[in-house]
Amino acid sequence: MTTLLPLYVHPLVDPDAWQAVAAAGPSVTAIVNVHDGPGEMIDEAYLDATALLQAAHVPMLGYVDLGYLQRSENAITRDLTAWHRYPVDGVFFDQAPTDRTALDAVARHAEQTGGMVVLNPGTRPHRDYAQLADLICTFEGPWRSHRRLFDAPDWPNAAHLIYGVPAAELADAHARLADLAAGGLVSDLDLPLPYCGVPSWLRTAAVSR
Repeated sequence: MTTLLPLYVHPLVDPDAWQAVAAAGPSVTAIVNVHDGPGEMIDEAYLDATALLQAAHVPMLGYVDLGYLQRSENAITRDLTAWHRYPVDGVFFDQAPTDRTALDAVARHAEQTGGMVVLNPGTRPHRDYAQLADLICTFEGPWRSHRRLFDAPDWPNAAHLIYGVPAAELADAHARLADLAAGGLVSDLDLPLPYCGVPSWLRTAAVSR
């Protein structure tokens, strides 16, 4: 199972979070988001932080916002090109559309990545989207909603991003995710910023190493 870890905290704000991800090594795939994507300028702190993860053999995906295709193709292409500044291994496409009519446009962007592709519509899109990505996030939301919506295995390449899990229920949530999806995240962090940092289980694992 692939553990996807949206790492949306600046390395200078929470360096321990980045150290914890480095300690996890290839067991996690980090989603890197400089400034709603790669940002317009190179961020030296991110150069150092991504080099740290690369040295620890942590796979990294660059964050690109599709904006449900309300963003222009040129803006999306600029983001894809700008991620070449950093040692990412693929792209995490956030706010991916779900309808069949947008499939060709999303496919064009996915073909530009040259690496791992993860789509995040946050819900189940048209079935044909599954062929465009290594993983497709068919769920993103709180633990209480996940328990209500899923009671059987999802698509073969589905991933679920689950946050707001009480500490006492983390083990159950991990087991449930492994049974229902091919990858994703279980986190006790919660709204309004569920990805600003790393889950407690990852920090604990880093300390124990």
